[in-house]
Amino acid sequence: MTAAPLRLPTASAPRPIDDDATALFRALVEAAAPDFAALGRLPTDGEKANAAIEAAWDTARVVSFDVFDTLIVRKVAAPRDVFLHLATPTPFSGWEFDAIALANFRQQAENEARRRAAAISGSAEVTLHEIHAVLAELLQRPAMDVPAMVQAERLVERALCVAHPHLRPLFDRAAGDGKVRWCVSDTYHETEFLRELLNGCGFDLTGVEVFSSADIRLSKGEGKLMLEITKAAGVSPSDVLHIGDHPRADFSIPAQQGFIAVLHPWAASRPSDRPAQAPGDSIVLGLAQIGARSVEPAFPFWWRFGYAVAGPMLSGFACWLHARFIADGVQRAYFLLRDGEIILDVYKALHGERAGPETSLLESSRRAFMMPALAMGCASITSQLMAFENSRPAKEFLERIGLRAADFKASFKAVGLRLDDIVALDDMTAISKMIALFGRTDVATAMLARSQSERQLLMRYLQQEGVLAAGRIAVVDIGWNGTIQKAMAAVAASEKRTLDLHGYYLGTLPPINQDLGGSVANGFLFDSGAPVDHANAVLHLRQLVEFICTTTRGSLHGFRTEGTRVVPVHGRVDHPDAQQGHVAQLRAGALAYAHSLAQEQQVFGAQPISASAAIRHLARTILEPTAEEAREIGDIRHGDGLGSDRLRALASFSEGPFTAQSLATDYERAYWPIGLMARREPAALALRAMRWLHGA
Repeated sequence: MTAAPLRLPTASAPRPIDDDATALFRALVEAAAPDFAALGRLPTDGEKANAAIEAAWDTARVVSFDVFDTLIVRKVAAPRDVFLHLATPTPFSGWEFDAIALANFRQQAENEARRRAAAISGSAEVTLHEIHAVLAELLQRPAMDVPAMVQAERLVERALCVAHPHLRPLFDRAAGDGKVRWCVSDTYHETEFLRELLNGCGFDLTGVEVFSSADIRLSKGEGKLMLEITKAAGVSPSDVLHIGDHPRADFSIPAQQGFIAVLHPWAASRPSDRPAQAPGDSIVLGLAQIGARSVEPAFPFWWRFGYAVAGPMLSGFACWLHARFIADGVQRAYFLLRDGEIILDVYKALHGERAGPETSLLESSRRAFMMPALAMGCASITSQLMAFENSRPAKEFLERIGLRAADFKASFKAVGLRLDDIVALDDMTAISKMIALFGRTDVATAMLARSQSERQLLMRYLQQEGVLAAGRIAVVDIGWNGTIQKAMAAVAASEKRTLDLHGYYLGTLPPINQDLGGSVANGFLFDSGAPVDHANAVLHLRQLVEFICTTTRGSLHGFRTEGTRVVPVHGRVDHPDAQQGHVAQLRAGALAYAHSLAQEQQVFGAQPISASAAIRHLARTILEPTAEEAREIGDIRHGDGLGSDRLRALASFSEGPFTAQSLATDYERAYWPIGLMARREPAALALRAMRWLHGA
């Protein structure tokens, strides 16, 4: 989306502000993190937590661990999402309540049980049995059902809980170093079940004391439980290192009481995380959060991004695809290269040999399909002649579709252009001249001749790949406007061939409905631009979605014959070397996520995944990026495609000293102004100040 311009007064010689902004930036960083100079960067939250643990380790006699989101993590988006899975096991499975309604009743029952307990004893700590006794009342179930209801929730907890990948080794280290170990939890689960749960996650509890607020009727959050435990054990709070994830119960209160408290940053579920709205959504989001947040040191950025951001989006899409293929009677599904390659890999990871249509990759690109369909005169196809994002010489608009610009010098001159004149997105005069150039008789005739020759090759290729055989076929791609699908339909129609063609896309915009030629198109994240919030989030940086689905192959320019076969003709690889490594890591992370989800689906079933859950982490990344995301994503270089290899960074500052004017220009040219603002560097500090001064 185009950023609102920064309106700066013109100056004959803009004063560089690089030195002043850099000095201020360094001073602020040093004030916030005195060890910045020695480390060369700001320490991560994980490094700071590890340092605090190491500083206290030798002197601590006892190491106390919180349980949930410290020793174990749940594979759900938020703690209350556990309740979404109650509708599956008996005795709940036979009841008339759906998952969301039952989860709401379960939360109401806990609130009421705590209210009653506080009124009677002054403590709101309750047991799971007491909660389900209230739930039975709310649902008008007999009291004899309560034990089975409790067992059902415990069964769900066992299935959802796994050992924390970073804190589990710390627990084992404490044993090896001869520390006394405590597990202390504010929870409705009794001590006996906590021990069972920890054992089931692989923890050896030999010699370990486990304490539950449900049994003792005191809580960490009240500031009473930890003191009661130390009093009974005969140790001083200063002898206890307590590690947990709750800012109040595990950190501020115990620290005030004299405990050595460390608030760790590796919780998979955080207070800012919204609960899911369906069981399948909760697993999709929970797995992503564990992979992104619970590992220290963290995996490389692009692997984490693939696992936690691309993984849920592509896996949700793949599950939706499978359901749509079955419902719509699709017999063959073609995943369009380049973007469809990773989508097909994720689809296979999730569905394997499960019943469904035949699947295969189909070589394709806007340029290779648009040119053969040009003669049909469809506006959505001919408009691609002027599709571009980066400024380029006028001659490239002809050369990228296979014409020699030098052969049309007279026409260039007639419309007031030279071959090397630069055409920019905001230069409407130059764009109008280019449109006039395409309308010149000699240029139009040459384009139509080129279109005819390429159409014959494309038809032979589609025939060869089985696309023209009878039966309903699907094409799968990122989407937006469905240019390739429309071109396929137009080319087939021009050759008097009928296609029963359905397009399935990550997202589609309103132009998708133009020139479909009797075919059908649907989007997953958003369909014809709805819901608007999904579409708007992606449109703030659709290039990131295109990068997620890219490969390190060169773009398809067209086809040629090789013996009896038609083979693709690719351009050179359009990713720099470092970027090719990012693509590989992203793909590895996304596929690892898909395999993890496939394992969970064997336990919980292949439950539907909503578009809202699939897009949640992507939308947050685009609209509220961290400094790391802004840097890593902002440095990605993106091109137009359509036969061009011109690239431009998504959100980075120009090289060299910066001025107020250069910062304004960088902001206006950025694909992703939000990301440019979020970078952690002197230029970003200066840009944020400028935006603030302009009231933005």
